[in-house]
Amino acid sequence: MGELIAPRRAARAFVAAGVAARVAGWAGWLLIGVGAWLAVYPSVVLLGSSVVVGGRIGLDHYLRALSDPVVHRAFGNSLLVSTAAALLGTTLGVLLAWLTTRTDLPAAGTWHAALLLPYMIPPFIGAMAWVYLLSPVGYLNRLWTWLSGSTDPLLVIYGPGGIVFALALYGYPIPYLVVRAALERLDPALEEAARMSGAGPLRVLREVVAPIVVPAVASGALLLWVSSLANFGIPAVLGFPARYFVLPTRIYGTVLNFDMPDNLRVAASLSVLLAVPAGLALLGQRRLAGARAERFAVVTGQGGAGSRTELGKWRGPACAVLASVVLLATVLPLAAILVTSLTRAYGVPLGLENLTLDHYRTVLFGIPKVARALRNSVLLAASAATLVVVLAAAVTYLSERLHWRAGRVLEGLLAVPYAVPGTVVAVAMILAYARPLPVVNIRLYDTAWILLIAYLARFLAIGLRTVSSGLAQVHASLEEAARIGGAGAGRAFRDVVVPIIWPSLRSAWLLVFIPAVAELTLSALLYSVGNETVGVVIYGLHEEGKVALSAALAFVVTALLLTGHLLTYRTPRREWVT
Repeated sequence: MGELIAPRRAARAFVAAGVAARVAGWAGWLLIGVGAWLAVYPSVVLLGSSVVVGGRIGLDHYLRALSDPVVHRAFGNSLLVSTAAALLGTTLGVLLAWLTTRTDLPAAGTWHAALLLPYMIPPFIGAMAWVYLLSPVGYLNRLWTWLSGSTDPLLVIYGPGGIVFALALYGYPIPYLVVRAALERLDPALEEAARMSGAGPLRVLREVVAPIVVPAVASGALLLWVSSLANFGIPAVLGFPARYFVLPTRIYGTVLNFDMPDNLRVAASLSVLLAVPAGLALLGQRRLAGARAERFAVVTGQGGAGSRTELGKWRGPACAVLASVVLLATVLPLAAILVTSLTRAYGVPLGLENLTLDHYRTVLFGIPKVARALRNSVLLAASAATLVVVLAAAVTYLSERLHWRAGRVLEGLLAVPYAVPGTVVAVAMILAYARPLPVVNIRLYDTAWILLIAYLARFLAIGLRTVSSGLAQVHASLEEAARIGGAGAGRAFRDVVVPIIWPSLRSAWLLVFIPAVAELTLSALLYSVGNETVGVVIYGLHEEGKVALSAALAFVVTALLLTGHLLTYRTPRREWVT
């Protein structure tokens, strides 16, 4: 009887492998269709629009841009501030990830929750908060002049220095989360073996931990660099007053310059130029991660806390560094927003007689579109985050494990909407989906569906990079062992791969949901009556000069995001059983 069981198992395994291969093929074609719908078709429309001049094909828009000193200066400014912000933010993120996961830092879980708070503050709101603090008449500068007796402000936030500061301050959670997820899955046996061989803590960190997390560091740095390169809100708020322009703000001005002939086509050509360095960086990072993934892969399913470096006398300075980050990124900006929302009119002297709750009553009960915008934003952000994680896991698994040749090409195409400014992504969506879809004859423009599609296209690259970093550390031998034990491909993925990359999946969901809730640039051009989002309402109130009302709504949104984060963080991690 035993002699018959083995052949039967082999036959069933052969049939299962064939079915899995067929299902993977169908899934691959489905993902190609989704990718074409989300990114390829709008990108083709955008590229085609950039080479149409007066009804003919030509490169006039590109030649005009390449010969314009204003564009040269804006492009140089973009590279400068994005590179500086990526270096600063990644350095900070890696340091904080190491402190909270690999040291004996007290209350590491509390610090982790606090360090994620800046990612919950929409960048344009964070920039507005620092204007309240460090504009020529900001709260900190007024305090400085009162204490020192000087008439000159201490610091002015406007200009390239302020832009770099804000981009790094509100961008460091990206590399922090990506690197932290990699450190959480680091096999502690590697460090233990190094210590048993006589290596000290610094040598273990330099020669064991650092090489293994290089793919995650590179991914986090790339995401932050591309995010900074395409960021519109912070350079607009902090750059316009100093007449310091980057390419995204220059493109935004071109889109709104209705007196310029073919302004949308000119903006499309500028966006293509902006996407080139981002695409090259994505390709280079992908090759680096691929080269190191197999060499530095986790070959056990344990992971865990690993060894902890004793900080000793450096515990106090480490806590001071973390406290300073939380103070600068969260406490001071939120305090500025809160004070502004409670003040009868921004700019009046602070005092009890000038404080009021009327702005909150007006925002919460006097403006019907606010409740509608809150509901729309939460539903759109949650739907986008969930779909991004599912699609990213599918694409990454097919590419890395099943060696799907089109996977890497698809990943590169899906990164394009993240690399270009959100304003131009919105314009591409309008051009692509303003007409009814063929066959089904459904018109997506002027509906909430076009916002969901835009969010998916915009943020899918974040999910791909984050999930890819987690999967790169899972050795294929783990799945092979599960299949030898009788598990099918689906069960091996569910019971072996998913539990190991769960921190990366969770990080990817948060990295999409939080910015999508108060997203502004896409929504400002794609929303319609009844489909307003929170970012649109906040920015609209601010542009109307209702600064206190916009600050009140911004504070409410931030408080909701904080509450949601705390609930998510305190929810016990699901136990996966075979």
